[in-house]
Amino acid sequence: MKRIIIGLIVASSIAFTGCGDKEETKESPEPAGQETSLEAKGADEEAEKQPEEPNEASEDGISALSTEDGSIKISLVRPEGFEDVEFSSEQQVAFQRIGTDGTSSTQINLRLMAEDENVVITTAQQEVEYLMSANTDEQEASVGEIQTLAEGDRQWSFFSYSLAGEEGYRLWTCLSNGCILSCAVENIGSGLEPLAADSLVSMLSASIQE
Repeated sequence: MKRIIIGLIVASSIAFTGCGDKEETKESPEPAGQETSLEAKGADEEAEKQPEEPNEASEDGISALSTEDGSIKISLVRPEGFEDVEFSSEQQVAFQRIGTDGTSSTQINLRLMAEDENVVITTAQQEVEYLMSANTDEQEASVGEIQTLAEGDRQWSFFSYSLAGEEGYRLWTCLSNGCILSCAVENIGSGLEPLAADSLVSMLSASIQE
């Protein structure tokens, strides 16, 4: 069974999509006499959306990431060799790199968290424990100890884990705005370049634009 680090994000994305569908369903049974006004309303809404150009940042390789309340934002540069994942949002940004077999992939998920480091650590550990609980071969599952690495003047903390041949890292660093950037990186499938903490820290540090 494949387990991806961003599975919960996919599920929440589907849930939000479902809510949107319900709202459209409620609005659909309008009287025939209101067709013209509905068309005008739709045109107005479309005109309002166009100036925002939400995909422009992704096309330029820059993604905006904010805390859950939207009060603090940073920009992220898409790592070289990676592409945007369609279910990214302002609260969680995801990138992926497809392996040579066309099915395996390296996936990155980033969150900007206003909580303190203990909450970030607990959240990361609980999410990994959830993945472990879904693993049918516990003998091949392991979690490493929390370690630290410095990249320039930036300090990173991380731990690694593996699930029946799959490998991943949870990394986090404190930013100058007081928030913590929490990152999940995972290789899914086989034949991928092994993940290494020092190269991940270097790549993620280069992606941050405070």
